[in-house]
Amino acid sequence: MESLHEYVQERLWPAELPDSPTELALIKACRFVYALLRDLSAGELTLRAMSLVYTTMLAVVPLLAFSFSVLKGFGYHQRLEPVLLSFLAPLGPRSTEITANVIGFVDNVSGSTLAGVSLLLLLFTALSMAQKVEDSFNHVWRVDRPRSLGRRFSEYLSVMLIGPLLMTIAMGMTGTVASTTIVTRLQEIEPFGTLIVFWGQLTPYLLVIATFSFLYAFVPNTSVRLRTALLSGVL
Repeated sequence: MESLHEYVQERLWPAELPDSPTELALIKACRFVYALLRDLSAGELTLRAMSLVYTTMLAVVPLLAFSFSVLKGFGYHQRLEPVLLSFLAPLGPRSTEITANVIGFVDNVSGSTLAGVSLLLLLFTALSMAQKVEDSFNHVWRVDRPRSLGRRFSEYLSVMLIGPLLMTIAMGMTGTVASTTIVTRLQEIEPFGTLIVFWGQLTPYLLVIATFSFLYAFVPNTSVRLRTALLSGVL
């Protein structure tokens, strides 16, 4: 096996690269496939993906608690009971009992205390999740040195605050434009109607691609080419 790896590396990373653009492009594509299979077989990517899933699920708990505390201040937390019940439906018959316990817990706890504690836990888990995301991206990009503590706090916090806000504004503007009178009349005229429907179906994908491309370009503690980040966002 070692001899096979050495042979493949000698073929893909020769002392002199070929002059033919076609052969050079083929070698780069084979390098990508080889590196991907090598990292997958090592198991490191799978472990990091599992860690990110666990950290994300952990961050949902203080997020729910903070949401309930804010809604309790306005007296609307009871209306979330059907939403929570449907969210916990995969748990089976226990979902009803868990939902009742959560609502009862929120009713019995002071809203200010719950908000303060859950906000601190939410901030901690969000920063922890962002750090794990950066560590995973740095591993993929072979970056050994992470950001400094000061850069982590400022840059992570700015991304977590501004990113969702920009996404919400973009989606809101898209929905507003789609519901205007001019767009509604244009939908009745072909081929504008087909183009508008196609654009409306394509917009969510473009927003997701733009978000992931930004993350691939910004999160690793190194300079990432725009085309590489864009390709990663599309995939």
